[in-house]
Amino acid sequence: MAMSVRGLNKFLPLVMLLDFVCLQVSLYIGYWLWVSFPWHGNYLPFSDFAVIMWMLPPIGIVVFQGVDLYKPQMGVIGVEEQSLIFKAIWIIYVIGLFLSFFYRGVAFSRLATFYSLFIAIALISVERYVMRHLSEWLNKRGIATRQAVIYGAGFHGQRLARWIMQSPKLGIQVVGYLDDQVDALSKIPKSPPILGGLFDLEQLASEKDVSLVFIAFRNLDEKTVSEIFRLCRVLRVKCWAIPSLYQFHVERIELQNIGGIPLVGVRDHYGRQSYALMKSFFDMVVATILSLLFLPLVLLIACVLKLTSPDPIFFRQIRVGKDGKKFKMTKFRTLRASNAKDAVSPELKPGGKKIDPFRSFLRKSGFDELPQLFHVVKGEMSLVGPRPEMPFLVARYGPLERERLTVKPGITGLWQISEDRKRLLIHENMDYDLYYMEHMSFNLDLAILLKTGLTIIARIFSNKSAG
Repeated sequence: MAMSVRGLNKFLPLVMLLDFVCLQVSLYIGYWLWVSFPWHGNYLPFSDFAVIMWMLPPIGIVVFQGVDLYKPQMGVIGVEEQSLIFKAIWIIYVIGLFLSFFYRGVAFSRLATFYSLFIAIALISVERYVMRHLSEWLNKRGIATRQAVIYGAGFHGQRLARWIMQSPKLGIQVVGYLDDQVDALSKIPKSPPILGGLFDLEQLASEKDVSLVFIAFRNLDEKTVSEIFRLCRVLRVKCWAIPSLYQFHVERIELQNIGGIPLVGVRDHYGRQSYALMKSFFDMVVATILSLLFLPLVLLIACVLKLTSPDPIFFRQIRVGKDGKKFKMTKFRTLRASNAKDAVSPELKPGGKKIDPFRSFLRKSGFDELPQLFHVVKGEMSLVGPRPEMPFLVARYGPLERERLTVKPGITGLWQISEDRKRLLIHENMDYDLYYMEHMSFNLDLAILLKTGLTIIARIFSNKSAG
């Protein structure tokens, strides 16, 4: 959904300038590392390398624009933006290597350029993180933002509200919902609140300066939708609607055009075949390496659990994987075996018994899930994917929920690294899984794995400070 955002253009030149500077600094640091550790046996004067510092950054800005790194819809806890950063940096340095082979007017140091590749990823990531939080700070204070309401407080409306909240660069603040069928809602949202029905829109447009309306009802007839658009034109309020296309799920829709004529189709599967093969290979290699690296830690955790409790070391439970195939998922036991309800869904029982500090640390850090690496090696799970669900919950799935079963479940995913993990139960992560399946790519997987590592480190240190 492309839309212009009032106030965003103020920051775009600044972001482009910072990107340019970060690329230049990364090239300089790469050259410094190359000179400081001269195991390569040759030398390139800085005056020659400086040409690269002025050649690649402008190319980088063009590439950033080409991969949509300057679009405002950068939400979902920053992983979409991070995945595009990976993609753009790979492209920039492939172009650099191409120039080094076919353009001899400049003496490229490929090793120095290789160093700067990883430095550029780090610098650009930090810069975008800072700008993201600056946007959030401005949004909370109502600076350079537009007020919006969502018509429809059901699943799709609440999902849209969360995505807007996690896309601060859009400059949109959802002040509330409008809904004429509140009694039919399975879950009434608390924040933002329901402000009334559609006929209250005129009053809200005046009192709260609402300038945007999102229609999130999927079952509205064409006549009603047309009337809402007409009302919004009269009120000078911009209106957007989630399309309802022949009862298909939006997540399955793909758009094409022939000669400017828009065509709508239904996707048969998520992700490209080449990506699926790369993902399987990557999962196997990385899971094997991590299993070997963490083997001493796994043995240590197992010994501590065995010495401190008569319960079994591992907790095993039947879960549902790709295409509905069941497997027995294994993790370290952190709850007493005698409490079956806590063992299945401890987050559903806030008044349950507290566990000892060591087991609490395992849960907070995610180390209790290290045995799942062996499921990845066996091909039952992936490093990144939807959370593997229990059979009794899968039995309640509707057509939309069953989309989760078209890909392998993962050890980590968007929901596990989101702030909603603290607010939503593990079974309420559907929109995160659908987003992941819609945007599946190797770069997105790398972004989620990077965010997972940073999240684990943050949880470990927060646990230490709390202790």
